[in-house]
Amino acid sequence: MSKKALVIYYSLTGNSKFIAEAIKDAIDADILALKPVKELDPEKGSKFMWGGYQAIMKKTPELEPIEIDPLEYEVIFLGTPTWAWNFTPPIRSFIKKYDLSGKKVAIWSCSLGGTLKTVNKLRSELKGAHILGDLSLKAPLNNEPEEAKKKAIEWAKKLVDL
Repeated sequence: MSKKALVIYYSLTGNSKFIAEAIKDAIDADILALKPVKELDPEKGSKFMWGGYQAIMKKTPELEPIEIDPLEYEVIFLGTPTWAWNFTPPIRSFIKKYDLSGKKVAIWSCSLGGTLKTVNKLRSELKGAHILGDLSLKAPLNNEPEEAKKKAIEWAKKLVDL
């Protein structure tokens, strides 16, 4: 028997983690934080240069072991920061390893600017999945965090009730 919902995310600076935890609590989901074996330093400027480069070049870094089977869940909420108008390399590694074809997937992205390109690229990468919806948030921890949290919770609850 499959489990209801899983929130999967990657977060370097905490924005995506903040939203992931809000969604998890709101819909009583399990949660999975993706961790690359070799992480960028969020305190250094290299995160923009190396992170952006990796995103543009479609790198797939090795991830820390995943202890659960994401494919056992009915609904997957997949969240990523936007790096260089793209989703992050750890998310790319995850979707390369796990075929989400036929799964119900909801996607969200956090960024300092726009996330439309990120969401569209992620949708394109998840061709066989049934995309329930998407959400774009502008740096939630810096721009009215409680409002961003409320928006994410309402969005997630609406999608699991479909």
